[in-house]
Amino acid sequence: MSPVSLLAQTGMGILEKHLEAYGQEEWNQVRTASVDGKWVDEDYHAYDMKLTMKQPDKIRLEGSYKGQKYVEAYDGLVAWIIAPWKDSYEVLRMDDSEELVVRNVFSFGSPLYAPREHLQFTGLMDMEGVLYNTFTLEEGNYKKVFYLDRDNHRLYYELIESKFGKETVSVLKVIDKYKVYGPMLVPTSVIFEGLGENREFVFDEVYLGTGANDAIFSYPKGQ
Repeated sequence: MSPVSLLAQTGMGILEKHLEAYGQEEWNQVRTASVDGKWVDEDYHAYDMKLTMKQPDKIRLEGSYKGQKYVEAYDGLVAWIIAPWKDSYEVLRMDDSEELVVRNVFSFGSPLYAPREHLQFTGLMDMEGVLYNTFTLEEGNYKKVFYLDRDNHRLYYELIESKFGKETVSVLKVIDKYKVYGPMLVPTSVIFEGLGENREFVFDEVYLGTGANDAIFSYPKGQ
């Protein structure tokens, strides 16, 4: 057996164990999810947040920031935002780094599942002094490197790089903690580093199959 095919077999086995650890078969039955939690800024100020997701990739974050409502959403095509921390309090298209965060903040189970057929097993890599099994995904302008724990096969780091014209945006997603819901694994804390201002999302309660109207994700008409 060639080293290449041996590496592929090893990677396939690790990926299967990873997806099993996430309860991915159960996740695949979930069409909608909502999460109550908060997001925390660099000064450790916490703000209420409700996250709503619908398969395959619609997501909406909303809550209150210093007494004013904010919404960040992606409808599968367009990412938009209205927030008091922006220069103007009106519906705007997200900039590239904002969209990158919102589209990667939560997933139905493992983020490795959807692109599983396009992943390349890239062996052991170091992250902050620890060796992890890694998988790399390259699609168009995006590159992602997933770092899986060698013992429990959980995902703890996700390096996301995206090229927008001549500019490359690089973000490190850190999954700090997990909670188990039956056979399903759910992160309870996700941190995005490298955007000039780090942002942490804390997921307190997760509700599955709650339903969601497509309209809540869509870019508001007339804007």
